Amino acid sequence: MNFKDYVLTLNHMELEQYAKESGTTVGYIKSHLLYAYKEPRKKLRTALVTASQGKVSEREILQHFGLYPTSE
Repeated sequence: MNFKDYVLTLNHMELEQYAKESGTTVGYIKSHLLYAYKEPRKKLRTALVTASQGKVSEREILQHFGLYPTSE
């Protein structure tokens, strides 16, 4: 699933839990990651993938930030 779509499907409590499990904050996700303003480091990317419980892959996160081609 696309990272932005995944984040937007979460309600406030789920987003808080996702941020906590990822080692970041809701504010950071909304202000820097959701609209791809800041590229997360490898450690945060991995945490975002793990905290999504398989709903978002690292490849999809990389695509969200324009670091991986969207078509093969």
